[in-house]
Amino acid sequence: MAVWGPDAPVRDAVAGEAAASPSVPRPAERWIDIALVPLIASGLPLLVVALAAVARPDFRESLGIGIFSNYALYAAMAGFYLSVLAAIAFLLLLRGRRIGEVFFAKGGRVWTFAAIPAGISMALGAGGFLMLLPEAMQQEMMEMDAALEPGSLGEALCLLFVVVLLAPLAEEIYFRGIMLRVFGRHFSFPVSTAATAIVFTLVHGHLFPVPGPSGFVLTAIIFVLGVLLALFARAGGNLRAPFAMHAAYNATLMLPGVYTLLFAQG
Repeated sequence: MAVWGPDAPVRDAVAGEAAASPSVPRPAERWIDIALVPLIASGLPLLVVALAAVARPDFRESLGIGIFSNYALYAAMAGFYLSVLAAIAFLLLLRGRRIGEVFFAKGGRVWTFAAIPAGISMALGAGGFLMLLPEAMQQEMMEMDAALEPGSLGEALCLLFVVVLLAPLAEEIYFRGIMLRVFGRHFSFPVSTAATAIVFTLVHGHLFPVPGPSGFVLTAIIFVLGVLLALFARAGGNLRAPFAMHAAYNATLMLPGVYTLLFAQG
């Protein structure tokens, strides 16, 4: 039974049906996954680094990049998102399921195509709104994003791969996949959407480095994005549409920086 669609079960309907009828399969995602996925995803990179340090003490120097370089930062981001995907795939495999069949089933093609311009519009609207803010707030936001700013075309391509492919894929499966579906079996869709959007917003952490008005503005934008992504997941019945919207949103935000690098090198 679809968890996102118009007939999405709420309260404990799915759990009750599964208990009453053996023909109703148990859901692929569980409450414990909400905690297990980030725990496993955080532990895997640490384990890899520890094993590499034991096997080859000079491995950091052999990489040929500084530990604080942009490439190292992007590699760390990619490693974390890949660990999230690996953790989810592992948990589903233990239950005889696969990511594709659970979260990316066929259907919702119209909503997937509609999600792309929606993501672009959301990014353009957010950018336009931020430009209307006081100059001091804009400067504060630019300083916060400076750590991720690519300095070359190669760095920009690496960052594009992370923020346009890996980040939307991992985040959509975790937030609009596992979390929204689990919440949706016990609470109404509006409550589940608000709860997942709040967690999605807090994880992005804009309030922590920028606790003032700038942080609240960025937080509000991410919250609205989280709500829209949940609505697209419900409308399309899978994660194809929210993934497309999320990727389009991130790509649109990155395009000015990539264009500047291309123009500067031209």
